[in-house]
Amino acid sequence: MTIEFKPEQSHVIAEAIQAGLIKSPAEALDIAVDALRSRLQATRPVDAEEWMRKFRASAHGHPTTTPLLSDEAISRESIYRESGL
Repeated sequence: MTIEFKPEQSHVIAEAIQAGLIKSPAEALDIAVDALRSRLQATRPVDAEEWMRKFRASAHGHPTTTPLLSDEAISRESIYRESGL
C-alpha cells in the first residue's frame, strides 16, 4: 500500500524525525493508528459490569491505612475560619 502525505503532513513528520520524536514516517502512521484505536474505544458503549469491575478495582487499590480526619478538621468553621464565611 502506498500512502501519499499532504505537504503539511510531510513537513510535520520531517520535523518530528529531526527532533528525534519518531524514526520514520511509518512510525508516525503507527502513532496515528494507535490514536484512532483509542478514539474508537472511547466511542464504544460502556459495559456496566466491566465499568463496575474497574471502579471496584480502583477503589480497592487505594491504601486503607490513611488516618481519618477529625470532626474539627472537616467542620465548616475550620474550613472557612480565615475567610470569615
